[in-house]
Amino acid sequence: MSSNYLGNRTFKRQHKKIFCLIAVVCLFLFFLPGCAGAAEPQTNKMSAGYTVIDKYIGGIQKEENIPGISIVVVQNDKILYCKAYGVAGVESNEPLTTATLFDLASLTKSFTALAVLLLEDQGLIDIDQPLQKYLPDFQIADPRGADITVRQLLNQTGGIPGILTEILIFNDSYEDLLASLNNLRLNNEPGSVFEYADLNYCLLGALIERQSGMTYEKFMDVNIFKPLGMNRTTADPNKAEKLGKADGHQSLYGKTVVRNIPSMKSARAAGWVMSSAQDMGKWLMVNLNNGVLDGKQIIPADAINELHKTAVIYEDNNEKMAYGMGWSISCYTDILYYFHCGDTPNFTTDMLLLPDYNTGIVVLVNGQVSTNNHDIATKIANTLLGLDLNSMNVPWWAHWKALDTLATGILFPITVLFIGMIIYLVWLLKQLWAGKRCFFWSRMARNSSPIWQIVLYPLPMALFLIVFAVGNIVLNALYGYNIFVALGLFRMGAPPGLYLSGILSIAILISWALLLVLVVSFTRQAKQTC
Repeated sequence: MSSNYLGNRTFKRQHKKIFCLIAVVCLFLFFLPGCAGAAEPQTNKMSAGYTVIDKYIGGIQKEENIPGISIVVVQNDKILYCKAYGVAGVESNEPLTTATLFDLASLTKSFTALAVLLLEDQGLIDIDQPLQKYLPDFQIADPRGADITVRQLLNQTGGIPGILTEILIFNDSYEDLLASLNNLRLNNEPGSVFEYADLNYCLLGALIERQSGMTYEKFMDVNIFKPLGMNRTTADPNKAEKLGKADGHQSLYGKTVVRNIPSMKSARAAGWVMSSAQDMGKWLMVNLNNGVLDGKQIIPADAINELHKTAVIYEDNNEKMAYGMGWSISCYTDILYYFHCGDTPNFTTDMLLLPDYNTGIVVLVNGQVSTNNHDIATKIANTLLGLDLNSMNVPWWAHWKALDTLATGILFPITVLFIGMIIYLVWLLKQLWAGKRCFFWSRMARNSSPIWQIVLYPLPMALFLIVFAVGNIVLNALYGYNIFVALGLFRMGAPPGLYLSGILSIAILISWALLLVLVVSFTRQAKQTC
């Protein structure tokens, strides 16, 4: 209103104009403190929110022995908050920074999905064509494999099994990966239902290399990381070490220990891009702003929209969700949000986009040592924006801390079985030392063991051998790997306590079974009672 008043040309005398100008200046000065006072509560509110977040993260770090957490919060086209807590490694005690690199785990999938869409934008592929058109050496035992399209891999609807194909993704090359799939059979018709499988995105990595003529690592660097100025992001593990990568961690019977897992070539497109909180802020902003970063259209808007478009509805923990391309999407909720969680054996990650609030959050944790890691991102959103979002849905086994707790629980029955075996073995030796060969309770005088004992005591060993043989045949027939390969890869990534408890359990059970087989081979002395 003041500007209209000043511009009103009906006032003809100069002194009135001067008077009016003075009045406006006075009014401006009068209201200026009031404006500052109005903005102050909002600033204080945000500052109070960050104080709550700092206290929360500090609390769970101490309670859960989490080595390091790095977070970034963006709004519109700005990074509002970026902070690192803790250390890069419990052995080095090097302070964590917002420039420190983490394994992104399955947050990688959103990058790989974008890379595939950029391939299409360059005219190198059509995502609605069958994968076999571009990878003719993708041959599986199921004839329906020929119908799987690139889009279906992006949307996790290719029919490829999820959990039981995890072993197959760890190879030194994409050629080895493709060669290992000869016995693979699908769980569902391609395009029919959602089934999350890392193998889908490993195959997309092979596609990127084959059609671009570059390595996956170079294509990502040239087409995504460098254009976005993500100079501390890479899919090359050697480069990541030079840039400064955090150690991964796992729990060993409740104790946090350093555990670094090798980045296998064929698994990188599904879970092994490495980045920092600083760089992930840029990734959030480019997703919030339709490919625009620093006022420039870096990524085609159509590609960003395609990543976020609902392709399939699925149910997770009794909650309806949707999946696009490398992003999960909320369904039937008042608040629209895009998200993805990530778990490698030694890192956890979360990213969350809230387009209605123009806000994005990333949380990076360098340890699988807590069951609360995946709660942090929604806690930040709820604190800063006054929301009431539930924690992100992740399967129980993705909480590797829970597996370590299971391993710790197994120790008690293992110990009981071991002590029982030692006591029984000592008793047997005493019997032998006394010249007795009566190892089974029986009040009947006879010179041989009862038939039921001869059958029952070797039964555990027989069952063990049957289960082992049948399991190996099934794994080989359906998925193309044997149980020894599975155990080797399990050792590479599993929580060390779980692997140790598992091996001890198997060893003690086999020892018991062998002992019983040996015992039943003895016969009692003639007409001896027991």
